[in-house]
Amino acid sequence: MTTETKKYTATSRAGFFGAPISWVALFGALIGALSIVPVVFYSTGGGFISAGMALVAPACGILLGPWAGAVSGTIGGVIGMMISPGAYPGGLLDVFLSGTLIPLTWGLLQPKYRKFLYFYYPLQVFSMWFFPYYWPGPAAGLSTPKEPEWILSNYWAVIGLVLFIGASLIWKWVESPDRKKVIVGLLLNTYMACTLWTIPYNNIYMYYTRGPYEQALFINILRMVSSVGPIIILSTVVGYFLIRAVRKGNLRVVPNSWIAGFNFQSKP
Repeated sequence: MTTETKKYTATSRAGFFGAPISWVALFGALIGALSIVPVVFYSTGGGFISAGMALVAPACGILLGPWAGAVSGTIGGVIGMMISPGAYPGGLLDVFLSGTLIPLTWGLLQPKYRKFLYFYYPLQVFSMWFFPYYWPGPAAGLSTPKEPEWILSNYWAVIGLVLFIGASLIWKWVESPDRKKVIVGLLLNTYMACTLWTIPYNNIYMYYTRGPYEQALFINILRMVSSVGPIIILSTVVGYFLIRAVRKGNLRVVPNSWIAGFNFQSKP
């Protein structure tokens, strides 16, 4: 028995990087509007991760690809900053970290960018340990971490890097007609994407706020339950229903998006 595969051909029309302008604007508006809905409050206080960030921004990366998704995320971030300061306490910095960076990072999990990620992913994991507490460290008024507790607290980033070694296999699971494989594949893909987003988000924020080492250690230890875990679960649920819609032919395929990289398999 053979397994039939089906690849959805991407079409390119006027818009941002092949995505319809209406889609870019719509997703941007949704991210902004849903910024008033809290999903996860920061463990250290001072703000929250909104539904726009946790639900819509990852969908932008999946459906629009990294570049159009980043444009849409930036639009949504600017809107969100104006109507929901609690979701964007850092102002324009948060527009980049929570608006632009989420769809950009999710979109980069598309296989065509994998060669770039072979360099970028290990670099990010190393930077999680090194920046900003070892460098610039004391020169920037930050205390030096204690080992081995600091390197061990970055377990979640290392797990993402280990998963990335099997990225090709995980991607094929999403293409499978087996629902369980699709869900597991999406869960692991979103874990990698969330890790790649969280590392620069965390590093830049800690440097910008001059957060004490003890605070960063506390955040790292609780990372899976305080931010990464909920976003991964929500993003997986959204991704599953998007892929179901695409397999039924109900969604247009945008060049460079996740959907354009799939060769969906049908049951033999």
